[in-house]
Amino acid sequence: MDLVKIRKKAKEAGTAKKRGSGTKKSEASKPKKRPAKKQPVQRPSPAADAEEQSTETQAPEVPEEKTEAAPAVEESPMVPAEVKAEVSTVALEEAVEGELKDLKDILRSQHEEKAVEEEEQIQLLTFMLGDEEYGLNIMDIKEIVRPREATEVPRTPAYIQGIISLRGVIIPVFDVKKRLGLAATEQDPKNRIIVVKSNEHFFGLLVDLVVQVMDVPLNRIDPPPEIVGSVEGEFLIGIGKVDERLIILLNLQKVLAVDCDDTEVSKDEG
Repeated sequence: MDLVKIRKKAKEAGTAKKRGSGTKKSEASKPKKRPAKKQPVQRPSPAADAEEQSTETQAPEVPEEKTEAAPAVEESPMVPAEVKAEVSTVALEEAVEGELKDLKDILRSQHEEKAVEEEEQIQLLTFMLGDEEYGLNIMDIKEIVRPREATEVPRTPAYIQGIISLRGVIIPVFDVKKRLGLAATEQDPKNRIIVVKSNEHFFGLLVDLVVQVMDVPLNRIDPPPEIVGSVEGEFLIGIGKVDERLIILLNLQKVLAVDCDDTEVSKDEG
């Protein structure tokens, strides 16, 4: 029994030895990692230290190397010309602004003068009665029409020709020459009826000829005399003088004022 145990233990010891040697062989077969070589640290030489120290000491001198651009620009010959051109441009703009301001002032003054002149003028429609030129304020005139047959109205003054219908409106027609005490108006293709409005009523004025519309300055209108030719001054409001022409301005309200008691001009008693 003891011999058997001894052999068994010897066999187990041999097996364990083989295993240990196999393990060592496998580990030995593996390539061993070589440790990384340490690079030698390069120490700066005394000369390099001296150079670094010299560069460090020279570092504060860097600001001295900076150069300003202004002095270089001033030395350029083109700068003064540009400056002069800029100054001349500003001066030219100021001069133009001054001229524009003066021109505006002149135009404003002319406009104001023109407005004053327009306020001091009267616009007239002029027409002929015989050989004399008469005028009425254009603001009182509504239209001008050709003569048409008028219907006579009994017991009316002789200077009223009759009545006409103008677009449904009944209008009495005055022979202006008769109204002013002149000879009756003769029939002529140039005759016209001037339709006027007074006190919300329309009236027709028969005249020999319509001349024109014109502006007459108020300072060229004189007060009427007591009588002009054979026309009494009460029918007039003034005498206008324009380009050596005398224009008799009629008093429209007086011309249209009908006196029914005036039997001398009544048709029934004429």
